[in-house]
Amino acid sequence: MKAAIIDTNALSSEDYWKHFQRLINSADIGTTLTTLGWILFWLDHIPGHVIHTHFITGFMFLGALSFGLTGARVMMRTRNQLGTRADRFFHLIKIIYTLSSSISGIWAYFTFPPL
Repeated sequence: MKAAIIDTNALSSEDYWKHFQRLINSADIGTTLTTLGWILFWLDHIPGHVIHTHFITGFMFLGALSFGLTGARVMMRTRNQLGTRADRFFHLIKIIYTLSSSISGIWAYFTFPPL
């Protein structure tokens, strides 16, 4: 099923906020999960560490990738017309960060296994 472009001007207030909330949540949660994934990744590379979180780290990156793709899909379907100009800019930056950092985190997770 091909997703159609959503005309944000034709949306009801309830639908507009539903899409905008999905974008906000995807950007914020994805950014948070990616950052936590990188923190846990580096904590697992401390020599002689006691707490092992490498199992959780992989899921953090996968979850962040999922939220990043969801946010990117909403942005593409609405042509990034949700919110103010500043909202559009910062959500774009957050989605780009989430996608690039989660993909590089997954790569690093498999390339440099924990100690």
